[in-house]
Amino acid sequence: MSPAVHPLPTARKGTYTFLRDARNTCHVFLMADVDATALKAARAATDGKASYISFVVKAAAEVVAQVPAARSVLTDGLRPRIAVLDEIHAKVLFDKTADGTRCVVSGTVESVQDRSVLEVQDAIDTYKNASLDDPEGPFAQLRRMQRLPLPVAGLVYRLAMRNPLRRAALQGVFSVTSVGQEPVRAIFPMISGTLGFGVGRIADAAVVVDGEIRVAPVFTLSLAFDHRVLDGALASEVLARTKQLLENWEMS
Repeated sequence: MSPAVHPLPTARKGTYTFLRDARNTCHVFLMADVDATALKAARAATDGKASYISFVVKAAAEVVAQVPAARSVLTDGLRPRIAVLDEIHAKVLFDKTADGTRCVVSGTVESVQDRSVLEVQDAIDTYKNASLDDPEGPFAQLRRMQRLPLPVAGLVYRLAMRNPLRRAALQGVFSVTSVGQEPVRAIFPMISGTLGFGVGRIADAAVVVDGEIRVAPVFTLSLAFDHRVLDGALASEVLARTKQLLENWEMS
């Protein structure tokens, strides 16, 4: 029996176009386990309104804002250039269904450094609750691009990405993706920018605190970084400082 062959689904064109660009990035991956005890208490203080993702977005933005290389955008080519940005935009990934096909889409939380965790959550909820087919919704531009022929969509995407401010607005200074809804420990994201964080599922695990073993909620936080922009030592500091903020969270 011959296999059924179909054109690439329209809903997959956005991911396809993104990954062609992401293949130019020199990915290196790091990972660290995060004790989420303080985060659980902080989330409870918001009556569950703030998700763990909003805390990761806010913590990462606080760290990235202090590290110029981490908030840099590389424009590649014959004369590579790096732009250091002041505004920290975060790209957050969402699982959606379009035309009967599961696909990942993204939304940008702008100027995270100026937002509270609950304000970050409000921005995330705007994308989370939006329909892909709302002509006035936040995904309207994405849907128009998905309907373009792939060569045209790729050209439009590449032209937009040449401007570092436009790239940051569309792809974020950093990205955050999660597989926490499934019993999956970690995800190592593809990135087209400088940094991408991955969040695994929170589960009880044995941890050592002050020489004593106790059970605590733990999740794996991964970091993908572009080795052309920063080296492993600095990327490790970014991940370690983000982990420290999350483990010692205090609601302001």
